[in-house]
Amino acid sequence: YDPSALKDVTRVAELKLRPDKAVQGLDVRVIGNNAGEKLSVLGAMLARLDREAPFYGRGTYNDFNTFYFQAASGTSGGSSGSPVVDADG
Repeated sequence: YDPSALKDVTRVAELKLRPDKAVQGLDVRVIGNNAGEKLSVLGAMLARLDREAPFYGRGTYNDFNTFYFQAASGTSGGSSGSPVVDADG
């Protein structure tokens, strides 16, 4: 991402993330790469707030100190792990 490459935009604002505002059922947007598009913004809802990181087996790297939010959306392949935001971040 190169902000200087944007055309017709005078200022790119920073989006402050607010995970403390996440609640189950919150209306959100998935910013991703749905079905191979360069960029997609799709509606979704937070379905789960306590999803544990996958366990890849003993002796391999496991992200044991991380949990995930899970969004229910109509996305297809390519949006896994994408940012999920609402109007407040």
